[in-house]
Amino acid sequence: MIAVISLEAPSLVLLEELIGDNRMPHLAALQREGEVLDLVPPYLDGSVYATLYTGQHLSEHGIYSLFTWSAPEQRLRLSYDLLPENTLFERFDRAGKRVLAIDPPELPSRELKNGVVVSGCQFRSRVHLTKWSRPAGIDRELSKFLGKTPRAEETFGRPSQHHLLHLHKVLTEAPNRLAITVERLLAKKTPDVLWVHLAAIHLAGHQFWDPLSVDVIGRSLTGAEVLKSSMINVYLMGDTALGRIIKALPHDADLIVFWPKGMGPETCRSDLLPEMLERILRPNTPPTRRSSGSDALTKLREIVPTSFRTMVADLLPDSLSLELTARLATIGKDWPTVRAFSLPSDGPGLVRLNIRGRERNGIVAKSEAKALWDEIAEGLRTYRDIHGKECISGIERPGEHLPPGQNLDRLPDLVIRWSDEQAINLCGVTSAMYGTVWRVGAGSGRSGNHVHGSRAIIVPRSGTYRAVNGRKPHLVDLTATVCAATGVPHDDLPGQSLID
Repeated sequence: MIAVISLEAPSLVLLEELIGDNRMPHLAALQREGEVLDLVPPYLDGSVYATLYTGQHLSEHGIYSLFTWSAPEQRLRLSYDLLPENTLFERFDRAGKRVLAIDPPELPSRELKNGVVVSGCQFRSRVHLTKWSRPAGIDRELSKFLGKTPRAEETFGRPSQHHLLHLHKVLTEAPNRLAITVERLLAKKTPDVLWVHLAAIHLAGHQFWDPLSVDVIGRSLTGAEVLKSSMINVYLMGDTALGRIIKALPHDADLIVFWPKGMGPETCRSDLLPEMLERILRPNTPPTRRSSGSDALTKLREIVPTSFRTMVADLLPDSLSLELTARLATIGKDWPTVRAFSLPSDGPGLVRLNIRGRERNGIVAKSEAKALWDEIAEGLRTYRDIHGKECISGIERPGEHLPPGQNLDRLPDLVIRWSDEQAINLCGVTSAMYGTVWRVGAGSGRSGNHVHGSRAIIVPRSGTYRAVNGRKPHLVDLTATVCAATGVPHDDLPGQSLID
């Protein structure tokens, strides 16, 4: 048996502090027992789950976000719809291996003959963990001793303290719910693969990195005191759950504990990018209003209060809510006049060119693409934060950083890396050439977001650790390791097993 446990997106700095203070003893013990590896960080954070589930590089599977662009349809598609059916879980199933997967994020419902998958065990959310199980009915069985699964939603914009306190309660209880589920299901039948995600640590990092720095609705001193230590509370509960899960494993089970991305302060300025881009592409058109965006989704987030958007989203089926969000991101665009456009992102800025012959409604000749890339990049580099500090640390072409792959052309044409300056209370950005773009609203409303910090702890209790040849380990090596440990064919995958 091999167990794969993801801590999702913790702060490496905080982990090391808590381990040093002996407050995360179970993770500390694993680090002493196993081989600690720094992994190649994902090129785009939103590609992590598709990379793990397919075992392929981003340029091959082409899924870089929850909302991924479809050039033939000239619209955004949900990653759920684009994920191929030949995932790691189907691969195990065809080989007759029994997998027990609990809360794999952003995984669409899958039918398995031999395996058990439970999604929405720790909490449920329309983006991260939808509620379903296979075989059907497992989730209802679990609810008899777990109770009703609580919701833990993120809605971009100014949060209320009441909502943050609700999230604190849900996320501190979530690791215990996960541990109970693993203990009960492992006691029924030992699988070949246990695949588990401690999803609470991820969401806690976004919401509780620095909750006192966020402008919230209905702040109270009592609530602020609770939230002050909220992220640490979730980490400590996560370590307790980790210890219980490890205790429930067979003594000779191989073990991988990893996190595919890190967490740090919120630096995202992507809500400002649509208007920044518009100024560059239409320099002679004066701005008509104080705006932080020209796309319908950004406008909606500016105009409609967070609480009302949350209420409406909760009334809709999760799939419909996400589909509407995808549609709003590009609705109303006059494609015959659009040379380039921004794609929705809660991290790096993403820009796509409207290239003729690639996009359904493309207007830019391929021979003109490089000149347009350069024009946009040069224009973006003129922007600085409103107080004069740099807002962009780099602008990249994905093809220059990724291996060749059949879906490389599905990715954004330009990736804008924002500076490390915290952007929670940023009012806007300004350019001597294009003027000021004001942020109307509260941006994401998060206090934390992803940074590099991918790491794995390999504990090969039935074998020995094997280093990959000539390069740094990658997420695709984790997928290959699980396949190799269970004897499942994976010659078509690029990864190398980390266990002999």
